[in-house]
Amino acid sequence: MKLRGLDEDENAVSISIGFILTFAITVLMLVTILSSFYTLMDQAEQKVMRDEFEIHGNDIAVRITTIDTMVGSADDSGSQIMEVKYGLSLPQRIAGKPYSVEFDNISSDIVFVSEEREGTKVKVPYYADNTVVIPTTLHSPKGEYVMTYDPAANSISIS
Repeated sequence: MKLRGLDEDENAVSISIGFILTFAITVLMLVTILSSFYTLMDQAEQKVMRDEFEIHGNDIAVRITTIDTMVGSADDSGSQIMEVKYGLSLPQRIAGKPYSVEFDNISSDIVFVSEEREGTKVKVPYYADNTVVIPTTLHSPKGEYVMTYDPAANSISIS
């Protein structure tokens, strides 16, 4: 009887190698699918944030323009506005993230940006021909703000 050597026995090797290769391919495919899923979710979250920033920015821009138009109309008719106040309610978080709102008087933009994501930066222009908007930065955790027209300084402040 002749015995085969271990170096010539290929029966168990093919099963082990097949299992290892199948397992490795499965793990690689799973990692690829999960990373693609997280990338898509991140992009969707950023789009939601940008859309929400545009909605709130347009609302604020309309309020600034309304105050500015009232002041211009009052000046044209020879009357005077003593004070105008608007309550401004912003969500504390958008897509679960805090954000800030900056009023830039030089470019006449309202700039929204998430504190954790630079890719969500949105600029919304506003129009103020008769008044000056005081540059300021708002941080979202406060949530409630007041937009006030000051006739002495002919300015709109947000605090």
